[in-house]
Amino acid sequence: MIAHQIGNSQGNYNYNASICSNIKWIPHFHANYELIYAMEGQTEVVVGGESQILFEGELLLIPPYTVHEFSVGEESKSWIGVFSEDFITSFSQKRQSERFSSFTCDGQIEKMLQKYLFTQDQPDHFMLMSCLYMVCNECEKNAKVLDCKMDRSFMNSVIEYISDNVCNDVTLKDVASELGYEYHYTSMLFNDCFGLNFKNFLNMFRYDMACRLLMDKNKDITTVGEQCGFGSVRNFNRVFKKMSGLTPREFRSKE
Repeated sequence: MIAHQIGNSQGNYNYNASICSNIKWIPHFHANYELIYAMEGQTEVVVGGESQILFEGELLLIPPYTVHEFSVGEESKSWIGVFSEDFITSFSQKRQSERFSSFTCDGQIEKMLQKYLFTQDQPDHFMLMSCLYMVCNECEKNAKVLDCKMDRSFMNSVIEYISDNVCNDVTLKDVASELGYEYHYTSMLFNDCFGLNFKNFLNMFRYDMACRLLMDKNKDITTVGEQCGFGSVRNFNRVFKKMSGLTPREFRSKE
């Protein structure tokens, strides 16, 4: 299962950070950048299906819409920060289609980041922006640009189209037609950019929408499934349980 983290897909200077230990995140993606800094021990990160180990002092900057997962061991500790690209607009516009290797910072820069960024506290706005640009500068200097096939314009267009049509019976052929692309080229590009089946990708958006609608206990569960484009109660139950381990009714009862 791959999760779309809607809470981490918001702009307008959206930011959150935490220091993690003994934790494993399932494969997920979001519209914001994610920065991982290994504070102690080792952190395993899988990006685009490729696994790597971050050792103490190493950083990894993960671009938007990139499927990734990570695992921080019991004896290890990592700082994880997620932030919208409006914090680093110049860098994002320049390097938006690139993916980088892990990297380390200059010693003095790392000490400053440890003091002002790699904490549980949220820095003041301009201090945060300064620190994130400092990370971007170190990334440009010290990281390698990896060979990948991300097309941010295509990805943004697909996300926007699905968000607008999540309730409808849409297919990848509909996406290709909307974007004016040949179907087989669209299919190849979709697989390169997202690395998963279109139907599963669409169901993630429907699942996220269903979770929000189920919070309103006055809404009939069958109606929720129809509004989210699942077509039938049986399909709604099957997809929802596959993604959450719970039926829609069980999910509602736990809220």
